[in-house]
Amino acid sequence: MKFNIFILFLLLSGFCFGQSLPKIDSLIKKEMKSDNIAALAVAVIDSGRVVHLSANGFKDLDRSIKASVNTPFHIASVSKTVTNLAVFKLVESKKLDLNTDVNKYLPFEVKNPHYPNDIITIRELLNHRSGIKDDYKIYESHWNEPKGDPKLELGPFLKDYLNVDGKLYTAEHFESDSSYKSFSYSNTGIALLGLIVETASGMTYEEFCQANIFKPIGMSNTSWFLKNLDSTLVAKTYVNQDSLGFIFKGHNGYPDYPGGQLRTSISDFSNLIVAYLNSENNKFILDKKTTSKITPVPQISQEGYYTWFLTAINNHLYYTHSGGDTGVRTIVIMDVIGKRGIVIFANSEFDNTNLYKSIEMEMWSK
Repeated sequence: MKFNIFILFLLLSGFCFGQSLPKIDSLIKKEMKSDNIAALAVAVIDSGRVVHLSANGFKDLDRSIKASVNTPFHIASVSKTVTNLAVFKLVESKKLDLNTDVNKYLPFEVKNPHYPNDIITIRELLNHRSGIKDDYKIYESHWNEPKGDPKLELGPFLKDYLNVDGKLYTAEHFESDSSYKSFSYSNTGIALLGLIVETASGMTYEEFCQANIFKPIGMSNTSWFLKNLDSTLVAKTYVNQDSLGFIFKGHNGYPDYPGGQLRTSISDFSNLIVAYLNSENNKFILDKKTTSKITPVPQISQEGYYTWFLTAINNHLYYTHSGGDTGVRTIVIMDVIGKRGIVIFANSEFDNTNLYKSIEMEMWSK
């Protein structure tokens, strides 16, 4: 019954499929003239409700199949905002503590060999201040040569990468400078949070997210894995290779997947952002007290904003997160005070900067 009431709330909040604003359509059509776009899905949220939701272009160029608002797109590092929610769901239930040594929740030990007496906390992982580094020599074959769902499982991969007895381990996977707990973006650190969610919940990461995030919010076209979606419906990711035009190199996938492998539709993800911005109605998966901790009233912070970044756009402050991968460019923007937002998914390497700035200007800066 609670589930049905929640969905009704979203529908009454104005969340309907395919709605559009002519002024936003005009900006999108202008961008669609670019040679660097295969498909573009856009949502605009104003006053806590979706006022524009659209998909243009093709999810499959070879078969000339158009994208829709229900098409699952690979959203790359925007996925980290969902890993954030999974962690805080367990923080709320007191199964995780932000300031506790992560080794309390792991089946193997993780220590910075340069500072063996220091601990790594969940808070530091969320804020990219753990000192855990991405080894591009290891990740390159996964990130640049798409092969679909990873064959390496999350736990064994991270043990090999971070534990002193691991096959991939090296001290160079950890920062050695004395300021090693200053900000340094870490996909591996976010992936470790996914494993912590597994050990603390007793569920696989996919199972936990489906049960505690996706299904309660009605996100039926969302999964961390291709195998759980109809792959014929998923947007292919395209690289523009000059004279050859768009090329599909394969669906992205990698063993550090909680940091960037989520596939979701523009309708599903906008549903999530709307629910987040309206969390005071007690219909979201997290309490308003928790969402206010994650994304407080914008202010200068030395600690970061738990995965999110604070960005000035046209002289207004927004919480943002972008994503980029082979054939993927995505971004989400939120104003938690005005309950405003913009979400843009592209299945090609399209620079979305002009579009989101133009939408923001058209909607809220005039």
